[in-house]
Amino acid sequence: MELPNHDVLIVDVQRSPPPLAIYGQAPDKLPQSNTRINPQQTGNNGSNRLEDFADYTPGVQLGRNQAGIGSDVYLRGYPLNGNMQLDGLLDVQGFYLRDPATLESIEISKGLNSVLFGSGSPGGTLNYVSKQPYFSPQRSGQFTAGSPDSLHTVLDVNQPFAQTNWAGRLLMVGQQGETGRANVGDDRFTFLPSLLWQTAQQSLLLELEHGWQNREYDFDNVFYQGKPIYNVSYVDPRSYAQRRMNRVSGTYTRDWGNGWETLLQANQIDAKRDERWIGFAYLPVSGTALPGYYRDAQYAQTQQALRAELSRHYTHGMSQHHTRLGVSGHSVEIDLKRQFRTGLFSLDLFNPTFDFPLPDADKLTKREAVTLRKERAVYWQHHAEIGDRWGIHAGVRNSQYQADYASPTLAFQETDAADTSTALGLTWQATPHWQAFASRNESFAPNIGMDKNEQFFAPLQGVQHEIGVRHQHETRQGKPLNSNLSVYRIDQENVTTRDASEPGALMLTGKTRSQGVEANVSIPVSKKLTVNTAYNYSDARITANNDGNTGNHLHNIPRHSGSLTLDYTPNARTHLTLGAVKVGKRPGDDANSFDVPAYTRLDAGATWQLNRNTTLKAGVRNLLNEDYVAASEGVDFIVQGRKRTVTLGLEVDF
Repeated sequence: MELPNHDVLIVDVQRSPPPLAIYGQAPDKLPQSNTRINPQQTGNNGSNRLEDFADYTPGVQLGRNQAGIGSDVYLRGYPLNGNMQLDGLLDVQGFYLRDPATLESIEISKGLNSVLFGSGSPGGTLNYVSKQPYFSPQRSGQFTAGSPDSLHTVLDVNQPFAQTNWAGRLLMVGQQGETGRANVGDDRFTFLPSLLWQTAQQSLLLELEHGWQNREYDFDNVFYQGKPIYNVSYVDPRSYAQRRMNRVSGTYTRDWGNGWETLLQANQIDAKRDERWIGFAYLPVSGTALPGYYRDAQYAQTQQALRAELSRHYTHGMSQHHTRLGVSGHSVEIDLKRQFRTGLFSLDLFNPTFDFPLPDADKLTKREAVTLRKERAVYWQHHAEIGDRWGIHAGVRNSQYQADYASPTLAFQETDAADTSTALGLTWQATPHWQAFASRNESFAPNIGMDKNEQFFAPLQGVQHEIGVRHQHETRQGKPLNSNLSVYRIDQENVTTRDASEPGALMLTGKTRSQGVEANVSIPVSKKLTVNTAYNYSDARITANNDGNTGNHLHNIPRHSGSLTLDYTPNARTHLTLGAVKVGKRPGDDANSFDVPAYTRLDAGATWQLNRNTTLKAGVRNLLNEDYVAASEGVDFIVQGRKRTVTLGLEVDF
């Protein structure tokens, strides 16, 4: 019996085929914790962004990522900084908010296995799996209205072409909405056609995507005199943010027989941003007048990504083997023009008004720059099943990373580094119901800059050790009882910190450590009621630092957090959900100068199948309309959690 490794709290029920397994392996084959989230199900409680529902997963905390410009989460104490994957390749960087309606699933693997995905956060990897064509006709439309004022529509048409090996899918998703923050909207539109050609030996998937968004830069809130200031927006109504993204992607697979296969993936992303930020710059040491900040900015961004693999499945005696050899690479070029100024106006901390004139162009500081960052690598990975009980997972990757900077007056190389990372894991099927696993994963991330001797910094390096157990058995209700328990420790070194021997210089003597326990259990109490629980204990600290923070806890990471979800199905047509998220108090900054208060949030959702083709959905996020801090980056950058959000939607198959 195979044990599924699902930390996710929502059962995935889809009309289309299941998404690709994480890392190309079935979840129970991986010797580390992972989660697959169904965004359509979780969206029933009024959530429409990744960070709105990911906190039901243990080890996941909400992140900031530049005040709502893009999605971000913390995994096991470390932020992803918007570094997401899309179908295994680097997604658009820096600003794009993906609509969950375009996604089949969201895969979270905790503890970065750099062998396949390269540089990134030591806490793990997040991979979006896009909706793709399949060979069964299906057409549906959704219309959802909500409060704060929002309208959200989805058209999803999937159609195989008669007597051919082709199928096509068209997704059109639009939203016009408010966030509940004054002068911060959330308007978006996605046009996503895709085409699949498939035979017994080959497949070719082609995707086009056009995305448009307008979500003003939110200057967040502040922590003043021992408490957060809630329900105040420092965003000027004259702000705007026009963002456009175009993506072309292709995936080709070929089965050559005798277990040999090839995979080729590539994408090209072009994005533009035209934005005006009007808000505040920082929280002053004293007083209640915030220094104003004004910026006009234009971005032109180009990305390319490529992966090519040769793999083989084969049997040797009593063992099954899957080995792959691959090369991958990506580049991100950003052309930025900005005009800005600080302090030309001020905002009252408690009652900001926006009656000041905008600055003249000649009073603005102008900056232009082009950054180009490239990563290329070769990797090898092997997975072996030894009989019915043992699984061995191993891999190695060598990566080269370069970063360049150019402006009208200056050009230089920011870094030129290389790193070799490894992964090793073991699974043991102790009984048909119990499985144990253990792994050691290495990670790396580039360090930008040079030391006082003008030598490029070596990359950040992390190592995660994890052990855990999984359990599943069928209950008398005919539903599986699932449970997972894991213990982990991540050590990261080569963190830049102040060089005491030379003012202004940095050195790589900083270190951090994150260790903890994660657990979740899904219990079918009866045929109608399932209880899902999750808990996380985390001890994340700075273990070496020249800035006086040694021994401090990493910011934004609570010691204790957890969730509880009740799924109730009184009859075949009705499904009710009640969820609670509890997050303990946590440091607001790495200096541990203040603590962010603990909070509890309640969410609820319901679906009613009115007839064979029509389903009514309702959801409430933050049911009790609590004020709370969702994420913190310091006293002047605390993210207030969303106020109560109510949605009512209708889905029709036609």
